[in-house]
Amino acid sequence: MPETNHEITLDSALTEEAVLATYRRMFAALARDSGAVVDEPALVDIAETLFAAFAEAGEEWLTHEQMRHVCRAYPLDQFENRLRVLKGLGAIREVFPKPNQLRYRASFTSVVGLMFIRRMMDDGGQSEMHRLLALEDLNVADPRTTMEEARLSAQNLSRAFRLWALELITLTGGTIEELREQAPKLWGTEEIARRAQSLHGTILTRWPDLDRTCTELRAAIYSYSDASRRAAGRLADSAGTTRNLTLLPAETWRTFAQTASKERLAAVLDGFVFDAPAPWHDPAAIVRAVDESPR
Repeated sequence: MPETNHEITLDSALTEEAVLATYRRMFAALARDSGAVVDEPALVDIAETLFAAFAEAGEEWLTHEQMRHVCRAYPLDQFENRLRVLKGLGAIREVFPKPNQLRYRASFTSVVGLMFIRRMMDDGGQSEMHRLLALEDLNVADPRTTMEEARLSAQNLSRAFRLWALELITLTGGTIEELREQAPKLWGTEEIARRAQSLHGTILTRWPDLDRTCTELRAAIYSYSDASRRAAGRLADSAGTTRNLTLLPAETWRTFAQTASKERLAAVLDGFVFDAPAPWHDPAAIVRAVDESPR
């Protein structure tokens, strides 16, 4: 491939830095430092507590002492670590950039980013997909929307549904524990598919020339629907006749039996009595009860 020399202008450098700064502030709540992600929920809780305090403080803003006061329930070292990272990534900044600045303000981008992340953690992206489809529905129905914008919208949705379907296929073929952990991704799948098909119909009706792009979108939606049904079917089968998803599947018991130490295996039997002096029930009564119990 021939090399192309692109001249780096001041405008392009400023644009790239603005994009990077937005990403830094958006994900500051999840950063332990500039190159790591938080693995302690308390650090994210500290960020949420601080942002809530800044919202209540209004134009009074907050000093370091006031920030520490609202986060007094957390250890000092955790608070200082979180505050250092949030300052370094621009989520919390001085009100005015001048020496001996005592008051700080929070970044709106960081708050919105944390709200987005919390929603993603709650349902695996279901609510975001509903919001995206609703927004795209409005966009393609807008008379000002061009065919190229509709094409880009359909291509982005096709990519999203294909990746989602691949993830569900992987979960269906993996362990039942992981599938149960990711169960929120199976909530409301029929509604999502229905809205996506409606959006597909709108695009194809307004721009018949996008038939190839719409075909790809329709195939991606069908792939997602099929993968979600298979994953939901395996999840339901793992629950047994009780349909109780809180019961541990057989794979969990087998894994525990194969990997647990002798001490942990023995601890399972703590509290059980063996070699009882006399049976608590007549054997014939037990057999009769088992025969008469509903399957």
